[in-house]
Amino acid sequence: MPHAKRMIVLPSMTPGTQRRIVYHRFGKAGARPKAYLQAAIHANELPGAMALHHLMPMLVEADRRGRIKGEIVVVPTVNPIGLAQLVGNNHLGRYDFLGRDNFNRNWLDLSGAVAERVGRTLGRNAGDNVAKIRAAAAAALAGMKPINELQMLRVAMMKLSIDADVVLDLHCDMEAALHLFISRKDWPGPARMLAADIGAEATLYNDPYPESLTFSGVNGALWARLAERFPAANVPQACLSATIEYRSQHEVNHALGESDARNLYRFLVRRGIVSGRAGKLPRLKADATPMSGMDVGYCPKPGMLVYHVPKGSRVRTGTPVCEVIDPADARGPKARTQIVACTDGILFSRKPDGHLAWPGKVVFRIAGARVLAHRKGMSGLDD
Repeated sequence: MPHAKRMIVLPSMTPGTQRRIVYHRFGKAGARPKAYLQAAIHANELPGAMALHHLMPMLVEADRRGRIKGEIVVVPTVNPIGLAQLVGNNHLGRYDFLGRDNFNRNWLDLSGAVAERVGRTLGRNAGDNVAKIRAAAAAALAGMKPINELQMLRVAMMKLSIDADVVLDLHCDMEAALHLFISRKDWPGPARMLAADIGAEATLYNDPYPESLTFSGVNGALWARLAERFPAANVPQACLSATIEYRSQHEVNHALGESDARNLYRFLVRRGIVSGRAGKLPRLKADATPMSGMDVGYCPKPGMLVYHVPKGSRVRTGTPVCEVIDPADARGPKARTQIVACTDGILFSRKPDGHLAWPGKVVFRIAGARVLAHRKGMSGLDD
């Protein structure tokens, strides 16, 4: 089946307006393995869309040559609601104006609905269990009746992704090194291959799976939650679901887009979704670290931010990462308050120099191997 372009029309929310989502299907619907890739659920995060812009012609050509052995679904810009958020000459795109939801929270945990439908029938045959769970998840989604555009977006995208073997949700940070968020269930395994192929400078895992209902979280955690709920059954981790953070918001250019696309394509080959030779796995840049080892720097007072350490740097405990400056204080250095690292690790996320900061604002994140007592049980998704 050749490449096909499809469209999902969302419900009209105001008279005279209506939005739609474009997606592309490569290979044969229902073929295995299946990969689902989407970008820009936070609609002002476009490096992932640039990667898909360069990936799609590669997939068109692979499809034309019959090299796509499975099925690949690509949604280049998944959030037309956020794409339309132009306010005062600025593009926002992170929060829904109507319900005030973060667009990447409150996705649908289908584990309860699947458990009710097929939980008692799950046995020791992993293949049978996977088929039953995927069918039950699809049935649960088919029975939903979304009435507004955000509900429809969530249900429609999960209909496309819930039966996938690989789900990649492409994001970026304000200023960051390329990093991954995964489940502990997928490491080392397929997540290690993904991290090496895309050149991730840090990989952080939720243990055993993400509690937050992010898009990639609910797709991957469906399997882990059911395995936890039915320990006597053989429920495999049948979906590698990961959030890829493609560096910084401003890092959108053809050189990076082409490189990221080549790396994604190589990973699809390595997973057997596209035929060909993936070659030797690139060297892993950094081992995965626990989310509970992630040091999060919070601003203690209002002011403007200035950083001492560039993104991607390895830091030690006590390293001054940045300072917040009170611009109304005439005492020079005494107007500066330093914020230091509380662990050894990789500074994978920060803000740009000169940004305004306020008490409680997240100003950096460091991936560290050592579990931090004050981070146990906390999510990294606090902004």
